Amino acid sequence: MALTRVSLFVAAAAALAACGPSKEHIAQDSTSARVATKEHDLSIQLAAQKDSLTRIVLQADEFISHVDSSLTTAKGISHKTASKDLDPIARSVENRKLIMDRVDALVKRARATASELAKQNKQNGPLLAQLKSDSIMITELNNTLKRQEGEIGTLAARVDSLRTESTQLAANLASTKSSLTVTNDSLVSMQNQHNRAFVVIGNEDELVKKGVAVREGGANLLIMHPGRTLQIARNPDPTAFNSVDQRQLSVITVPDSTKRYRIISRQSLDYAAVNDREQNTFRGNLKINDPTRFWSASRYLVLVEL
Repeated sequence: MALTRVSLFVAAAAALAACGPSKEHIAQDSTSARVATKEHDLSIQLAAQKDSLTRIVLQADEFISHVDSSLTTAKGISHKTASKDLDPIARSVENRKLIMDRVDALVKRARATASELAKQNKQNGPLLAQLKSDSIMITELNNTLKRQEGEIGTLAARVDSLRTESTQLAANLASTKSSLTVTNDSLVSMQNQHNRAFVVIGNEDELVKKGVAVREGGANLLIMHPGRTLQIARNPDPTAFNSVDQRQLSVITVPDSTKRYRIISRQSLDYAAVNDREQNTFRGNLKINDPTRFWSASRYLVLVEL
């Protein structure tokens, strides 16, 4: 009786085991789950890669438009700031070229993802159609990126051209400034030379001894020389004079304001002011009212103390 019960229990257990899933079924279900998970992951990965490519294309279009506008503006900028404005543009173009080089790897990964996903679902018609459409889209995006890469290369060439032009303008400006500096120095030197004048004051013997005045005319008697006059030398020695600037000299101060003085050079008292004038002689300091006319006759002024 006990043996019969055991037999029945074993038989029941065997029947129950026969009704549950087999090892083959469990393994097949596990494989299907892994395949479905992998397909899901690949689909998400492919969608993200397509979004990245699309975003890069849009950013590249915006970047090209921005740089092109910047370069157009750069043509009218001052040569003083050209190099400063062009350097950021040049760096942006160069950085963008590096980014475009990395895009090739993203395109390859997207194509590999689409290919792997297609292998996983050879029997899924709608998915294969979608993958075919995605492959066409990836190809078109890649072609667009290649075109943009060429446009960025053209922009880089324009940047180099503008940079070269800016460098040349800077060199020309430096050369022009140098020339202008030399010219300005020359003009200043010429003006200083033109406005340079010479003044000497002394009695008759002192002036003759210095070689700035000579006695001319008159009878040559033993003691006296009636009719002889004191005249400025024909080629006076500039070192015997005090050098002055006509533009800055407004008053000539005489050594002794109580004595009279006479101009023996070619200047006229008509263009000066004195306290006490008698014909061509005066007493006190000499104030020049009209420097241009006063010095126009001669740059050498000789005042003899009487």
